[in-house]
Amino acid sequence: MKKLNHKQQKTLRRTYAAAVTIVLANLAIAASLYAQTVNYTGFLQFSTGKYIFAQRTNSLYFYNGLIINAGQFSVSASIPLIVQNSPWISTSGAGMIPSGGTQHSQVGKATRRNKITLVDSTNYEKIGLGDPLISGTFNLLRESGVIPGLDFTLGIKVPMASANQGFGTGEWDYGFGGSLSKSLGGTFLFVDVNYWMLGDLPDLNFEDPVLYSLAIGRTLAGGEWGVLASISGNSRTMERVDPPMQVTLAGNYQVSADIHLMGSVAVGLTETSPDFVVSLGWRTGI
Repeated sequence: MKKLNHKQQKTLRRTYAAAVTIVLANLAIAASLYAQTVNYTGFLQFSTGKYIFAQRTNSLYFYNGLIINAGQFSVSASIPLIVQNSPWISTSGAGMIPSGGTQHSQVGKATRRNKITLVDSTNYEKIGLGDPLISGTFNLLRESGVIPGLDFTLGIKVPMASANQGFGTGEWDYGFGGSLSKSLGGTFLFVDVNYWMLGDLPDLNFEDPVLYSLAIGRTLAGGEWGVLASISGNSRTMERVDPPMQVTLAGNYQVSADIHLMGSVAVGLTETSPDFVVSLGWRTGI
């Protein structure tokens, strides 16, 4: 098969993105018509790290979103308000990427264990909205006996944030994947695998990563409390640098039937991950 040039690849990505958008829009309409539950979700996350740079970046994300459940499928949408002290970390469908933002042409020169010093002379906003993330999930197989639960997921990142702000890449990202879940008494096992196609910056091409997550959780106090430990990461998004990987310890508390609180701490294991992440989330019925 003849290899597509960059322009053809970009056109193909946009075509796929349009197709995924149409599918998700139809899922959202169907979920709204036949909704069984609608939940508001909020998420506050602070992360800090040097990544592949000589300078440290601190990021604060405040996500707001909705989850609509309708039988075997659900649709969720969220958008973050971002406060960040540099334009060098961008959000994507695959998470945070040390793109270099306004100086992304320099990131292509990065090599493993070699920190980059960036001098950014452009003006950028230190607070602003990031890119919305929309996803749809369909339950293909319900857990029963020795059979695990199986879900299929479609996702898309809508490019609303400017690359010059450092909050996004200015391009569409879209992905798909699946997850397996199995309960063993009060213990739960989770495996997630997703493939994302990332839009490129003008002078920096991203590799399309495979994301993975392995987790084990346990309910406590009759299900009122829960704890979860996980390791997650993805394949390379940029050449010559280590791919992201982090370990996370999370907990949740069920305040009532409609209100849930969640919290987590995470530590990055590679140079393209934040050094430290702490988050607090909540979900409530509407």
